[in-house]
Amino acid sequence: MNAVFTVIEPLPLPVTLPGPWQPQAIGSAFTSGELQDMIWQVRLPDDLATAQAALHTAQVHLVAHEVALAQVEPRLRQVLNGAVSFSDKMPQAEQVLLSMLLSTPAGMASPVSFGWRDEVHARWQAAQEQVVALSTQVREALTRYATVETIQGGRLIGRTRINWHGDARSLLITDIDLSQALLHQQTLVLALRSQASWLRLIGLLGRGAAIAAHLVVSPASAVLAVPAVWQFMQEVLAEVRQPVV
Repeated sequence: MNAVFTVIEPLPLPVTLPGPWQPQAIGSAFTSGELQDMIWQVRLPDDLATAQAALHTAQVHLVAHEVALAQVEPRLRQVLNGAVSFSDKMPQAEQVLLSMLLSTPAGMASPVSFGWRDEVHARWQAAQEQVVALSTQVREALTRYATVETIQGGRLIGRTRINWHGDARSLLITDIDLSQALLHQQTLVLALRSQASWLRLIGLLGRGAAIAAHLVVSPASAVLAVPAVWQFMQEVLAEVRQPVV
């Protein structure tokens, strides 16, 4: 079996998660009044060597995403400084950024076709809705626990419940051996590092919008730049996103 890395949430995640994770919405509208945990679940094959290799590959993918996100601000500054101009040869992320900035209310006077403008404006509005959803989920994540589960060969071998302040409780199978304990430890580190990277997206979005705001001629330029930078960040992540096998 292939390794499966899943984040289970009550509501759909509006963001491509850093690392190997695939989102899964519970889809339940019922709530008892308590916030449900975000569950970071890793299903590993029974073979120890294959399981270790899958976790290593997942860590490599997370590092690649962290490196890509570290390039967001420098790449935005390149656009601002004129080092990158609008053309078909420029990276997809930069093309999306500039097309969305041109589609803001401040840029609507640009002589572009209505079809192109409508398409990009729809993307701009969808990105804005995703930013609002992400902001809500991040606020909730800071006030609730996360649950990290390691499943090997169909058997749950470890579960840790931890909050943002570091309070944690782990439950392990009674006959767990050292190799299995290390698998859960690696899963926990991967999940917590991925969650921290996910939460940092908000700060990166704010800094990126401040940079891109100089490309929008409007008193509300920073606000108008937020959806464009958000989509830019998603395109940057897409450049390095690959499935984990």
